[in-house]
Amino acid sequence: MIEATNHLDQLQARARVWAPEGVAVAVSNPLLPAEPVWPQEAPAIAHAVPARRREFAAGRHAARQAMSELSLEPRAIPGARNRAPQWPRGLTGSISHDGASCVVVMALTSQFRALGVDVEPNAPLPEDLVPEICIPSERAWLASLPATQRHGTARRIFCAKEAVYKAQFPLTRLLFGFDAVEIYLHEDDQFTATFRRTVGAIRAGSTLSGHCGAVGGHILAMVTLGAEQGSQNADFPVSAIG
Repeated sequence: MIEATNHLDQLQARARVWAPEGVAVAVSNPLLPAEPVWPQEAPAIAHAVPARRREFAAGRHAARQAMSELSLEPRAIPGARNRAPQWPRGLTGSISHDGASCVVVMALTSQFRALGVDVEPNAPLPEDLVPEICIPSERAWLASLPATQRHGTARRIFCAKEAVYKAQFPLTRLLFGFDAVEIYLHEDDQFTATFRRTVGAIRAGSTLSGHCGAVGGHILAMVTLGAEQGSQNADFPVSAIG
């Protein structure tokens, strides 16, 4: 069993190493009694099961910790109909949880167009999900690995794709399947994502970089889309809607 607090400390420390300057990171434990949510947030979980209520509340609690890290007053974060968080004006962020942890990244939109974070248990991806998550080229690469590494590496590919999706969605509002993106995992906990087809303003062949690695019993992935010239993924071809 993962030690109650140490794994959260490890998650936060790793995320802070990866996060560029200006990105706040906060973590919380969704297994603890639920933190109170704000009245504006309550409708999003009015009919949710207890586990979902705890995860939602843990995410909002961590988000307000991230606001404090950015020297901002705490604000409500309602949920949209698609369950995506509605960030206060001037802020962008991403929330993820895997049952034993919740991770939030947040930044000012003047510095970052969007962020994506995903956390998964550090466990092999079930074999029946590999063809659903991984495209043929990714499966061919997995097949070249020792058998003991294949499904754990497939979990990392899944985590990286989730972070990529979360980073682009606030800007495009478009859904796409796992086959739209190809992931190449580097040895230094970095990855490259290549879009295999056009998704809104994201042209086929466009690439972005991110981080993905194992820490504290979890797999963590992070993507940041910088708003300032020279920042990470600042040239990634996606623009805000509306």
